[in-house]
Amino acid sequence: MVDDTLFNTQEILDLLTLEQTGDDRFRGQSHFMGSPNVFGGQVLGQSLYAAAVTVPGRRVHSLHSMFLLAGNHQLPIDYEVERVRDGGSFSTRRVVAYQEGRRIFVMSASFQQVEQGLEHQRAMPANPDPESLPSSIAAWKKISEGGKRPFRPVPVDFRADHAGDIYSGHKGQPGKLVWTRSPLALPHDTLAHETMFAYVSDYGLLWTSLQPHGIRMGDPRLQIASLDHTVWFHRPFRMDEWLLFAMESPNASGGRGLCFAYVYNQKGELVATVAQEGLIRIREKKA
Repeated sequence: MVDDTLFNTQEILDLLTLEQTGDDRFRGQSHFMGSPNVFGGQVLGQSLYAAAVTVPGRRVHSLHSMFLLAGNHQLPIDYEVERVRDGGSFSTRRVVAYQEGRRIFVMSASFQQVEQGLEHQRAMPANPDPESLPSSIAAWKKISEGGKRPFRPVPVDFRADHAGDIYSGHKGQPGKLVWTRSPLALPHDTLAHETMFAYVSDYGLLWTSLQPHGIRMGDPRLQIASLDHTVWFHRPFRMDEWLLFAMESPNASGGRGLCFAYVYNQKGELVATVAQEGLIRIREKKA
């Protein structure tokens, strides 16, 4: 039985399903997940939903986005979709997210009809069995008890060794391995899995760029925010089956960190690649 104090999977599934308010116009609700602004993964998932609804019969293979302004989690978000192109095999959409008339986020997404082709992939790294690892979510809740930052449920389970956990403040190489899976069986609708993936892909990736410096989540000197975010979808996957995020950060400079995640299923198939650059500013005084 799923522990409702740890997970809010159904809530996030509902959040990622938008109301259509007009031709190629949608509205999504916001939720508070602990950060002062709208969680970037929420806007990613909702934007993907809006774009995908206008492209029946084709699946997303890439999305490229930029976060322009911090969103207010107390307000809904309006999404406008531009049908840039519909070709013989590919469709392109541009999505702009608005709050109070201001653009807060833009995304371009490309969709393709399913076809077969040449195949090769980056090899899956050696990794621990996810069933042998404790849930990071239960550990996060325990850490939050009695602390200043209350625990907020999440839609998926995360499992990592101590060095890979974002709360550990572990100082080491700029890389980590994290398994993730929905604790609930999700619908067979592929869009539900893709939008949930987009939501989850914004969890913890930037923390990889902090690992060489021993900066932990909650450090009062830290200002951290997503700047841009790209996902390439390579092969079908399910979010209710274990996926390994093999993360690395090749560079940090200028107050920014660049991170990649190579995402594998348990068969060792590379199902997606994620790239993100974000603000990782360390202030002398408390943020």
